[in-house]
Amino acid sequence: MKSTLASFLVCPHCRRELELSKVEGLEGSVESGLLGCAICEESFPIVRGIPRFVSDEQQYCQNFGWQWEKFRRTQIDAFNGLRESETRFANETGWQPEELKGSLILDAGCGAGRFSAIACDWGARVVAVDISEAVDACARNMKELGHEIDIVQASIYKLPFRLSSFDRIFSLGVLQHTPDPGLAIRSLPQYLKADGRLALWIYEKRWTRFLMIRNLLRHLTSHLPLKVNYGLSLFAVCLLFPLTAALSLVPGLRKGVPLIPISSRHYWGKLSLREQFEWTLLDTFDSYAAVHEYPQNEKDVMSELRSAGVRDVYRSPARGMSIVGRKNIESSSWAMTS
Repeated sequence: MKSTLASFLVCPHCRRELELSKVEGLEGSVESGLLGCAICEESFPIVRGIPRFVSDEQQYCQNFGWQWEKFRRTQIDAFNGLRESETRFANETGWQPEELKGSLILDAGCGAGRFSAIACDWGARVVAVDISEAVDACARNMKELGHEIDIVQASIYKLPFRLSSFDRIFSLGVLQHTPDPGLAIRSLPQYLKADGRLALWIYEKRWTRFLMIRNLLRHLTSHLPLKVNYGLSLFAVCLLFPLTAALSLVPGLRKGVPLIPISSRHYWGKLSLREQFEWTLLDTFDSYAAVHEYPQNEKDVMSELRSAGVRDVYRSPARGMSIVGRKNIESSSWAMTS
């Protein structure tokens, strides 16, 4: 991490300043060390340049850490030659590149860093956070891309940042995988500066989800060991990918593809057949292995945001449920007390 990050890191429990010690690294950066809280008498290690505020026992989504290490380059535009991540980022946040230049932005649930990379490309200063060891995959990707960002391993419920620190916060495809999405939604605005922008993309609770067999299978598969789950995902994709690929080429039959119990991704003319297979395997494992998956209602998400001091809340025209807003100026001192 850059040494300047320490200036707005705080203890996630008591929110007091942390003392940096046992530092190793080059000038201006910290490769290893300890962040200590004198009040709580706790210390948090910095490992491979990443401050770690969670223990193995506190992680509830090891599947994502395992997943993003195995597929860390798959969804990164610069590696796959697509602009799929950039298009999603633009559509789901409603932000433009010129708005982000010089802004301090939090990627809440960074995974392998697919959207952090886009924000960096657009000129933002990015802090990426994830509860899982996906942070290590993110760090490797950012290094290969030449992006200098700060990465923190922490729970979205207890982020170790000073309140009102960020110009913008985004969390895309993450909050439905937390144990309490409502609490996660309410927790984020407190870290925004007054009039700061927030963008969330969350699985929507719709009756049609019950038609997708993979959503029903997940109630069983999410309890399987990760390697068993991966083997099952690989078997299902090997078996069914030829069928979904064929159906995706027939306009009248494409709508039936989601009913097949794999998360098929077909980008004809953009990805090779092998790359389409890899995307499908990634998304199928993602679907099967998620321990928590709680789609939300639009009205509930908007209500949670307004209760947390967010105004101008609306649903963007992006595909899926994308909710955006900005923090009230008068609520800049608001803090979650749950």
